[in-house]
Amino acid sequence: MAQLSNYQNVMVGVDGSKQAKRAVQKAIAVAKRNHSKLFIVSVLNVSTLTNIGKSKFGFGAVDPDVLDEFKSKMDRLVAGYRDQAIKAGVQQVEIHVTFGNSKIELAKNLPQLLAIDLIVMGATGANVVERMMMGSNAVYVVANAQVDVLIVRTDLDNQQLKDL
Repeated sequence: MAQLSNYQNVMVGVDGSKQAKRAVQKAIAVAKRNHSKLFIVSVLNVSTLTNIGKSKFGFGAVDPDVLDEFKSKMDRLVAGYRDQAIKAGVQQVEIHVTFGNSKIELAKNLPQLLAIDLIVMGATGANVVERMMMGSNAVYVVANAQVDVLIVRTDLDNQQLKDL
């Protein structure tokens, strides 16, 4: 039987959801087991964030202070995940928080830029209406990524999650 190769560069996408938190836990376990470099990334989709400033600035306008505040919040979140990964024994961890189209960045641009060979994501961070309107990032990444994708649906003991 052929031996499977180890993943060298594992990327996990986070958005602040419970599903993303579980995906980070699994990505940490995979990176540790494979002695991989772990990339924890968050892509802030400006087109989605335009609704934040809508009432004050009109449709499509975004208050730069609101964007900075949101980015700072995500910076703190991914930094916390980085600390968690290092504490768990992952030797190499990088974090990236950027603006862009989250689907394209997660499926194509970041994996190519960072030489990713495994993408880890929560089953979905979107609510039912968002998934019907635009589809989830996870569905897009599975359909379009050129590398392996692990969609997290279970806990660290591979038990079904109760609240999905």
